[in-house]
Amino acid sequence: MKTFAPPDNIEDAIDAVLTYGVAAIEGDKTRVLAYARRLLQCLAPYRDVAPIISAQNVSNKGHLFYVVDNNRYVTGNEELKQAVLNLDTVCLNGLPT
Repeated sequence: MKTFAPPDNIEDAIDAVLTYGVAAIEGDKTRVLAYARRLLQCLAPYRDVAPIISAQNVSNKGHLFYVVDNNRYVTGNEELKQAVLNLDTVCLNGLPT
């Protein structure tokens, strides 16, 4: 998994949600939310995916927005929380901080 940032290719973020159930997005709030909304629109044709936008407080970045498949992870899922915390420990494009 990796963290995405606008203007990363939306296809890669779609693949992340389909493969892992989550795509984390970092950057300023306005651009992140616009990217996340676009990702929701792109995932709309997938009937077995229920994408939602969420955020989690994390130690390195302060908070991290992400799009998650709500059919795969329910709100408050510990595995999801840990995945987002793990993404916080890597910087953009999967390189260690």
